[in-house]
Amino acid sequence: MSAILASLAVLLGGAVLTAMLSQRPRLGLLIAMLSILGGSLLCLAAALPCLVHTSAAQSIVLAWPLPLGEARLALDGLSAWFLATIALLSSAVAIYAWEYLQAELGKEPVPALGAFLCVLVAALILVVTASDVALFLLGWELMMLASFFLVAFHHRQPEVRRAAWIYLVANHLGTALFVFPLFGILAAKAGGIDFQTFQAALRNSDQGTTTVLFLLGLLGFGTKAGFMPMHIWLPVAHPAAPTPVSALLSGVVIKVGIYGLLRLLGWLPALSVSCALVMLVFAMVSGVLGVLYALAQHDIKRLLAYHSVENIGIIGLGIGMGMLGHSLGQPALVALGYGGALLHVLNHALFKGLLFLSAGAVIHATGTGDIERLGGLARKTPVNAALFLLAAVSICGLPPFNGFVSEWILYGSLFSGTWVGSRSAAWVAAMGVLSLALMGGLALACFAKVFGVVFLGEPRERAIRVHPTPALMRVGMLIPAALCLGIGVWPTVFVPLTAGGVRTVAGLDAGEVSQRIRSVLSPVGHLTLLAAVLLTSIVALGGIKRLLLRRPGAALAAPVVTWGCGFAQPTGRMQYTASSFAWSLIHSFRSVLWPHRKIAAPAGPFAVHAALESHVPDMAEHDFFAPLLRGVSRAFRMIRNVSWTGEPVLPAPSRDDGARVGPMRVLITGVATALRQGRIQLYMGFIVLTLLVVFFVESLSPRESAAPPARPAARGIEGTSK
Repeated sequence: MSAILASLAVLLGGAVLTAMLSQRPRLGLLIAMLSILGGSLLCLAAALPCLVHTSAAQSIVLAWPLPLGEARLALDGLSAWFLATIALLSSAVAIYAWEYLQAELGKEPVPALGAFLCVLVAALILVVTASDVALFLLGWELMMLASFFLVAFHHRQPEVRRAAWIYLVANHLGTALFVFPLFGILAAKAGGIDFQTFQAALRNSDQGTTTVLFLLGLLGFGTKAGFMPMHIWLPVAHPAAPTPVSALLSGVVIKVGIYGLLRLLGWLPALSVSCALVMLVFAMVSGVLGVLYALAQHDIKRLLAYHSVENIGIIGLGIGMGMLGHSLGQPALVALGYGGALLHVLNHALFKGLLFLSAGAVIHATGTGDIERLGGLARKTPVNAALFLLAAVSICGLPPFNGFVSEWILYGSLFSGTWVGSRSAAWVAAMGVLSLALMGGLALACFAKVFGVVFLGEPRERAIRVHPTPALMRVGMLIPAALCLGIGVWPTVFVPLTAGGVRTVAGLDAGEVSQRIRSVLSPVGHLTLLAAVLLTSIVALGGIKRLLLRRPGAALAAPVVTWGCGFAQPTGRMQYTASSFAWSLIHSFRSVLWPHRKIAAPAGPFAVHAALESHVPDMAEHDFFAPLLRGVSRAFRMIRNVSWTGEPVLPAPSRDDGARVGPMRVLITGVATALRQGRIQLYMGFIVLTLLVVFFVESLSPRESAAPPARPAARGIEGTSK
């Protein structure tokens, strides 16, 4: 625990010193990055022994100047796992950010950015090691405020200010409406704010109370994690923030929401099966819709933000299966579900952090993150292209990288869930298998689009000048890349480290957790080995080919211009774009995504202009939260202008005739119109649909053997029994 206190002191001291050196930004930035690197290494030194030896929880009591009792820090298996995740990614980001932010010196307040980065990492450490409500909420609030100022770094741009305020408002609403009431109920039941008293206080709670507590935690911590539909801050905050901040937001900040949810589940007794099914449904919706929205994006960082929503859904599948196993008394489901979820927390932090850092290298080299404007970057930045490809293969769940290992364990939990006694749970687990497979296929299509359009082919705009990726940025990216490969090739070394976290959440013995997971992992070693051999052979053959072609006198084929479909002068603009590549898939899911497409087809024998533009608005933002917040704003405006001052209500802003009409309004209007028309086939359709729903509900009800009717007793003439 002394190492954690030392890391907090180093980070907070670095933040203060960096802020004092605002007139010497280069030195201030150096101190901030060294503080983050040093604090991360200290946290790693504290977390690794706890993970390896699965020792009992360690705690320390601090003097607290406020009248709230003692401040406690504790380190158990769950805290150590998240602490190691924070430390690994933060150290890579610190090395990367030193070189990345050199271009901002003299233009933006870089020392302030470095100071807030130190505060953010310190707040993350405080949240995952706090052992009482006051200290947890202090770290939680520090984390949100530091993230707000980091997202608003380029505050002169209106879209950046809007993104920062959306982040702050969304997260504070989730905290005020759900997290505060959750801790209020827990503190009232336990008679104090110490985490160690919560589990005993909730042991004999009724099912209704535990369900309410779970739903409060799911909505409150789920807002921070980015579950749909509480994800609306994610796709706007990630593109607006500087790249090192985006990597931390996606890699570790949203994982704090997962930590809070798992910590809550460790306090609650076994929940009902319905709570596990709710968790699984949330996860499936987040995963599938997240990857679908990612497929439709044209900004590389916004695309990666939606993939964070997808992977939070994958983690949620593991949490849901762990809850289901706990409810049904299935230790195998508990170990595979929670173990796979914890492993994917680390894996996602590594490959998503690498993807954001690689995307930042693209923006650093070209000055734009618009996928439609890029192309052919593999020739100018080959190392960055290789690292992006490695992370893309990892996030798609392909061997021999880490994403394959965690998704394999989650597949094992979902397939095991299809054999449980509960029929409804088996159906939802089967749907989870299908949804996870759909996520993997769509993610593969999405990253084939991104890598092909950005790194392959020819440059689409000759005006974009590309420079190589700086050396320290490459070093920062190599750290998560090496870990992605190491976990994929040697899963039996890393996977057992999740046993302490599973024991904290579900109470399973560490040896039993390792045994259950290893039984599912047994084929993985052979698959990853074969994939590693295949990958090594491909790389070796490519190297031999390059060496042979570089020999003096080697016969080279004459370059041939690709046929340009009849155009006399083919250009880089005649390649597949991101819109055209993904449109067929987006069109297949048009009833879910509601895409907009503008096309100017080439006309005439000598076409001069042709264009294609597609846009897929986020349904949760445009059709739910935006109208809701506009209504709240209008209500407060009416109160202010009418009830208090007596002034007339401000006129409503004129609505653009071309504004998008939400799908819910279209659906309700269509149903109402059809009912008014009195079509007999529609009425028959409603009757059939109602019967199908009734039959489905009846099929889920338990079957009870009918008892034979009791034989009536024979009665005499006077009515007495004989």
